[in-house]
Amino acid sequence: REPPAGRCPAAAVDEVEAAAVQAFVTFSLQLTESSFVPVFTQVVEWAKARAADAPAARTRLGALFRLASSLADALRAVFVPLATPLLDLAAAALDPVSDPAPSKKKKKKSNAGAGVDPAAIVAELDTWRMRTHALSALRRLFVHDGGEALLDVNRFNQLHPLVTRMLRAVPPSEGPDGEPTPEAAEGEHMAPGGLASECVACVAAMIASAPDDALWKPAHRGVLLATREGVARTRLVALAALGAVVDKLQEEYLALLPEAIPFLSELFEDPDEAVEGAARAFTGRLTELSGEDLKSLMLGNDK
Repeated sequence: REPPAGRCPAAAVDEVEAAAVQAFVTFSLQLTESSFVPVFTQVVEWAKARAADAPAARTRLGALFRLASSLADALRAVFVPLATPLLDLAAAALDPVSDPAPSKKKKKKSNAGAGVDPAAIVAELDTWRMRTHALSALRRLFVHDGGEALLDVNRFNQLHPLVTRMLRAVPPSEGPDGEPTPEAAEGEHMAPGGLASECVACVAAMIASAPDDALWKPAHRGVLLATREGVARTRLVALAALGAVVDKLQEEYLALLPEAIPFLSELFEDPDEAVEGAARAFTGRLTELSGEDLKSLMLGNDK
């Protein structure tokens, strides 16, 4: 991924990167596994080579995760055992340590006066993009792994707090041109391909591919705790994640239901109408799944 020349529009850069990813995938499909491994290893090393340069590291890792998503779609289970090096890189990308420095995040004063810091906005957007692609890649690896090769207990415990943390992520409010970003618009929290929708799907795939059912509970609790965040957007995303987990586990989710009831009961009285409506709809779905009148139980808990 070469740095774009001058003030090249982000959409143009994205288009070129997409073409490069597609070309690499097409090339990879012509290789044997023994030939593919050193080529992919070289790409991973390229992405890591500028680790000390935060702006370069963010864009390179974003490109790597985007490539990994496409490779996982094309090669499926064949790619999973070859993608192990990506797990630590994804964990680093999702870690709070990777957050842009707060002091440079939005605005700063210069000799010319107060104004928006373009570098800070770019850093925030690149971090958001990197994490979106990291979650997309992880989701695909979890789906094609099925708990067979990629995740062990230690790896699951490393990743689940980082993935569920992203349910709380707030999108950048504006781009370098000052225009609002699409995901920041009201009602667009689950925009297809956005960070929230990728995180929701990743949480569900991760829990479903856990190597031990006992690991469901701590990851599930991470989702439940997000329903108590002060931002309505986060509570809606967390409820969407719970719905995605139910999609994956079906009747097996009922083992996790007792812990969810107090959280859902609180959401029945949520000050945001959209959150309350989503909580009631989700509870109605659980009522059908369990055969019990959960709504009455939760209304009873409110008294």
